[in-house]
Amino acid sequence: MSLTSPILNYVFRKEMSAFLRPKSVEEEVFQFSAPPSHDDYLLYIHIPFCESLCPYCSFHRCEYSARQTESYFQALYNEIDLYREHGFQFRSAYIGGGTPTIRMDLLVQLLGKITNAFPLREISVETNPNHLSKDHLDRMKDGGVNRLSVGVQSFDDDILHHIGRLEKYGSGHTIQKLLEKASGILETLNVDLIFNIPIQTDESLNHDLKVIHSLQPDQVTFYPLMTAPSVEKTLNQMLGRMDYRNEERQYLHIVNQMCETYNQSTAWCFSRSSGSIDEYIIDHDEYVGVGSGSFGFFNNTLHINTFSNATYIQKLKQRELPVSHIKQFTPKELQCYCMLRRLFALKTPAKKLISELDALGPGHLSWLFQVLTWGGALRKQEDFFHLTRKGQYIWIMAMREFFIAVDTLRDQFRNQAQGGATNQNNLSIKTLLP
Repeated sequence: MSLTSPILNYVFRKEMSAFLRPKSVEEEVFQFSAPPSHDDYLLYIHIPFCESLCPYCSFHRCEYSARQTESYFQALYNEIDLYREHGFQFRSAYIGGGTPTIRMDLLVQLLGKITNAFPLREISVETNPNHLSKDHLDRMKDGGVNRLSVGVQSFDDDILHHIGRLEKYGSGHTIQKLLEKASGILETLNVDLIFNIPIQTDESLNHDLKVIHSLQPDQVTFYPLMTAPSVEKTLNQMLGRMDYRNEERQYLHIVNQMCETYNQSTAWCFSRSSGSIDEYIIDHDEYVGVGSGSFGFFNNTLHINTFSNATYIQKLKQRELPVSHIKQFTPKELQCYCMLRRLFALKTPAKKLISELDALGPGHLSWLFQVLTWGGALRKQEDFFHLTRKGQYIWIMAMREFFIAVDTLRDQFRNQAQGGATNQNNLSIKTLLP
């Protein structure tokens, strides 16, 4: 681990925390402007329900309830309709959770709803290994799903046991067999894995890599372990305290091993062919989030929906968007966000990036390019900015801290939601009423 890494970790954590400070608006009408004429928005749909809650997970999720789930999906339809009626068009959709495949009948209805409403080119869905049945896969394919992302985390039985997944989803060998049977049915099968788990040894990581090279899934995403405040204590008890000293070493080992047979799509995603990725914020400048606890970014503003399912459902019955918080990005914040996204894709056209940064505000962060180049993290070649291996790890740290900051917001809003719907500060976007 380089001497600069602890300093960068501290700086990134501090900056990302300050970066994501949305404002709550109570009893006011937000002036929701119509979208530009382009149709390159992504539609993110959040399904929070799970059969049981993983203790390390900091995403917005709740235990499955048949009655509430049915009401929730109806509210989703209403929210999607509001955006459509106001002129939004979508070419891509990402359905995350929670566990979106927890009710296949409702998911199939939702897929029909969005494919009839929008000219979608790609649909990505998240799932868990226990839902990799032939019936589920065929129904999703028929519904237009191109990409399925499976949360595996590890093929090591000891790790699976410690994070509470062995009993839920079976052994690493069982999961491997399920993935083998699922291969080839959909256009892209993605496997999510985690590295820098405190109890993860080099042998364990190499085992995961060996299984991946045996399976050869279409896509693999290796995430560093991220510890939001709400799960940090539990993780420490389950796995031991986080130690970033192994993170860079493990990351570089993963990249070297994966690049033998895969193309690197982003700093932590590896693909055998072109296709959508989990980090839709990389491919899409703007996206709309629907569902409780979802995030959307458009018109230079972060929009955050209420984390109370009851409030969410009630708002949509009244045909009001359930936005509870907003964050208007400053020109400087937009520049930093742009750089974070563009370079996480490993390379970007130099002139286009400089022009985009200039258009966002005065100054184009030339000092940062100089520092990154001088420090060996960035190089310019054939009119492109490229991240070096060192730069890739720096961007891994930056993106990790970005998502930890997002998870910290989730913690805050989830705590507010648990206080009851009446304590929610909700934003009535009445300009969307027909």
